[in-house]
Amino acid sequence: MYLNFLNFRKLAAIVLLLIVAGNVSGQEQRSARIDSLKSLLPGKSDSEKFDILYDLARALILDSRQREALSYATEAARIGWDQGDSLRIVKGIMLEASALRRLERLDEALRKSEQGLGIARRNGYAAENKILLNSIALIYTLRADYGKALEYNFETLIARERDGVKSEISIALNNIGLVYFKMKHYGKAIEFYTKALDIKREANDTYDLDRLLINLGLCYNQIGGAGAEEFHQAQKYISEALKICADNCSLSILIEAHFGLGVSNFLLGEFKEARRHFERSLEIARQDNDKRFQIENMVYLAQVAREENDLKASELSLRRAEALSSELGYDQLLLDTYKQFAVLYTRRDDFQNASLYQNKYIQLKDSVISEELVRNVANIQTDYEERENISIIAAKEQVIKQQSDLNFAIAIIAMLAGMLVLVLQRSNRTIKRVNAQLSEAKETIQAQNELLESKNKYLDKEVEAKTVDLERANQSLKQVNDELDNFIYKTSHDIRGPLASLKGMCNVALLDVKDPVALDYLRKLDTTAERLNTILTRLLIINQINNSKLSISQVDFESIVNDVLMLEKKKGLPQKLVIRKQIDERAMIRSDRELIRIVLENLIDNAIKFYNEAATVESFVEIYILPMDKGYVKMRVVDNGIGISEENPGKLFRMFFRASERSETGGIGLYIVKTATAKLGGRVGLQTTPEGYTEFYVIFPAYPPNLDEGAEKPSI
Repeated sequence: MYLNFLNFRKLAAIVLLLIVAGNVSGQEQRSARIDSLKSLLPGKSDSEKFDILYDLARALILDSRQREALSYATEAARIGWDQGDSLRIVKGIMLEASALRRLERLDEALRKSEQGLGIARRNGYAAENKILLNSIALIYTLRADYGKALEYNFETLIARERDGVKSEISIALNNIGLVYFKMKHYGKAIEFYTKALDIKREANDTYDLDRLLINLGLCYNQIGGAGAEEFHQAQKYISEALKICADNCSLSILIEAHFGLGVSNFLLGEFKEARRHFERSLEIARQDNDKRFQIENMVYLAQVAREENDLKASELSLRRAEALSSELGYDQLLLDTYKQFAVLYTRRDDFQNASLYQNKYIQLKDSVISEELVRNVANIQTDYEERENISIIAAKEQVIKQQSDLNFAIAIIAMLAGMLVLVLQRSNRTIKRVNAQLSEAKETIQAQNELLESKNKYLDKEVEAKTVDLERANQSLKQVNDELDNFIYKTSHDIRGPLASLKGMCNVALLDVKDPVALDYLRKLDTTAERLNTILTRLLIINQINNSKLSISQVDFESIVNDVLMLEKKKGLPQKLVIRKQIDERAMIRSDRELIRIVLENLIDNAIKFYNEAATVESFVEIYILPMDKGYVKMRVVDNGIGISEENPGKLFRMFFRASERSETGGIGLYIVKTATAKLGGRVGLQTTPEGYTEFYVIFPAYPPNLDEGAEKPSI
């Protein structure tokens, strides 16, 4: 068995090398066709240009040049709108949506697809209607909205089954299998993939056969409790897929093939070989700008690094995957990233971060795979299977009708021929046969209904069990957070008493002691005590932010900024530092004034504290508060100080992280900013301006999204 697996691995490696070499030839052919189509455009009228633009956009999409494809598809759609040709409009929109989806612009792709679907349905364009249904289902799959994805996939499956085109039915079955794969229902995914494969082989259809085989290989990699036999099967499917596309394998096929081989080797413990395949898949994904598979490979590379005990590399890979998943809104990939973070931090005995990511995982899983989704999936599948039952009944009824007509004709002929007795006997036999068939159909339907009922009960039990587990986890996390808040609050209060006594004794000693050395020590001790007092005060502020109720009122940013600057002047500003402000009078929101003051005070104080001391630099701090769409307000604090690295901006907002030795508050200020901003439903971030200056920005909503019970409700 192991020897066979090694042979498969060698075979797959050889095929991949041949494909990479041959892929250049395929790309040259596609490039030549694209250049040929472009040469036809000059001098053509709009009516003549449409077909050329349509073919050109399709060729560019296949060549992974999505941005160019989008521009030509948009031009084709424009011609359709100008001419009032609804079919051309739909075709142009279809290509726009396809390019946008491949550019990861899923919201725009969804809007375009729904627009095209509406036009196709109104005008009865059946072929375009099926393609757009498939496009919408795929977008919902990428967005991890699996209930919607299955709903549209089953709708297009029903339409394709009605038309009876086997190649199209296999595509719909493959897409349904993909949704179940994303939901980690691998057995169900294999069921639909296998149906699709059987239909393709029956119809001798090779379109997208390589992708279907790779999908099956990825499924066999993920079967729970899989052993060498399953990985052997996965390798077999992937190798067969690569043989089919040969030297014309697309970049996406190569990405998925390397990824599948990486998964097989990883699960077999062949980490060096797994790393080689994942890194190759990641390289091609970057070349193809396929960000989804970039994330997939980063998550697995993190697992490989963790198994090789390179925990630092593992964390770095997960950080990159987390940032890209959050940016693109890929909830399922973000869910996998959170899970691996929790495993990594548990391995490092960093239980605080492990608990943090476990909580993130639970919360996100609630939204991605919720009880409602489980019920919806069951209902959608039940509806589809009921349609099949109805079709069986309709077919039987048709048989009965045809048989009745035949019986009537036989009776007429028998009466005319004087063979009434014989006709009656034959009719009696026919009726018995039909009744037997009906009885068999009823038994089949009853068995299917019992199976569906059993499945529904099983799903209900699973949902109930998971709900109990989640409630226990949430209760445990809440208890830990409450105990931590209580500890910070009590500890801060307990320490401030002795600290005040220490400062008092220092002040008395400074009046009585005359020795210069002793005075220097006392001043340093007093300064240190004051810093500790500041840190304790800020810890209490964090506790108050977490536990206080919001007090909502109209926020006057001008007044708050003036108060903060007045406080900074009392503390003492550097002589050469220039402070400028620009506050738009339209920047008006209803929020908690004290929390907004805390945010502004910490960011402005931070910019002043880290000003550039160089004599040749004209140091400045600029404060901008400007309105945004939908009532949002954006606050920016820009300075040309010593600067902060953006390599990992998330660290800056952690408690006790110090970006510079000048920090006197133990790295709490930016954590307070993040905590207060989150309480208000806002967002804080760091970026570098085009001039190279440091900019902290905060976006405040028009009013807090979740007001505490009893707080004043904002008028809209």
